[in-house]
Amino acid sequence: MRYADSAEQEAWRHEVRAFVRRHVTPALRAELRASGNEGEGPLARAFHRQLFDKGWWGIGWPQEFGGLGKSAVDQYIFIEEMEAAGAPGMRLSITSVAPTIRRVGTEEQKQRWLPPILHGDIDFAIGYSEPDAGKHKGVSLLIVPMDRPGITVQGLDTWSGIRTNAVFFEDVRVPRDHLIGERGNGFYYVMMALDFERITLGSTGLLRRLLEELKTFVRRTIRDGRQLGAVPWVRRALADLEMRVEVGRQLGLLNAWLIDQGIVPTKEGSIAKVYVTELNARLSSVGMEILGLAGQLAPDDPAAPLHGRLQWLYTTAPLQRFGGGTNEIQRCIIAQRGLGLPRK
Repeated sequence: MRYADSAEQEAWRHEVRAFVRRHVTPALRAELRASGNEGEGPLARAFHRQLFDKGWWGIGWPQEFGGLGKSAVDQYIFIEEMEAAGAPGMRLSITSVAPTIRRVGTEEQKQRWLPPILHGDIDFAIGYSEPDAGKHKGVSLLIVPMDRPGITVQGLDTWSGIRTNAVFFEDVRVPRDHLIGERGNGFYYVMMALDFERITLGSTGLLRRLLEELKTFVRRTIRDGRQLGAVPWVRRALADLEMRVEVGRQLGLLNAWLIDQGIVPTKEGSIAKVYVTELNARLSSVGMEILGLAGQLAPDDPAAPLHGRLQWLYTTAPLQRFGGGTNEIQRCIIAQRGLGLPRK
């Protein structure tokens, strides 16, 4: 694996960076802060439409499906630069659902579902039904349109303002051709989808941006008569975060490189997911300590330093620990599939 960008990758990085500089405006960032960075507002939708028009929604998709045919490393670079600029994130439809349909779906399903995903005409959520938690024998993977009779959605607002949902199905029926892959193998297909999702969760672009903002803050801030960046414990803390963010970035690149080799990064995806989501909590906690009491102010408070982004990250970190598979389960995957340890 390469640890530095090739000439082509460097050119691609500069192209993406130039695009987000032009199109990620202060107004767009403000809209994202107001919506918990969920990217559901009109400016975020307009930004995504520009990505659809450029064909960048399907960066890593094969050209026969309308994508650009770029490598997974190119896609990782794209996600990294998007996060670093504070742009709206890519949807699970692109990063998780579509790769799974491409791998296990029928040709008819690929033709039916992939084009509307690519053009932003349809969006997916991933739901898990566990009436008997821990039992996955015989589970199948189905596409269920949300306008089907019998579906009830109960919104759950989290600490950070991000919404998740409990979804209830009562006598819901879908056509037979909505079954993805083989009947009874749904658990393994969902695990595959989660492996792909963890690659996005393992990106450090956001952490890199927040760390750079924090370093700028300590250079410019005078506290108790001296520059905050001259305080020994602050310097040590920032140096430690710099090292940890770079380790996370290399883990993300490793996962992307493995996909380019035709390998689904199972244990590696779990390693990156655990490491980066735990690092989210660490960086936000250390960063808020450096900012002082004002660091606890929320993004909607005009007095919040760095627009309250570290406080927002602190409140979203618990959700990230279980999104895409809880970190406790990821550690079990690492132990079993990575270290060859027994289940018990």
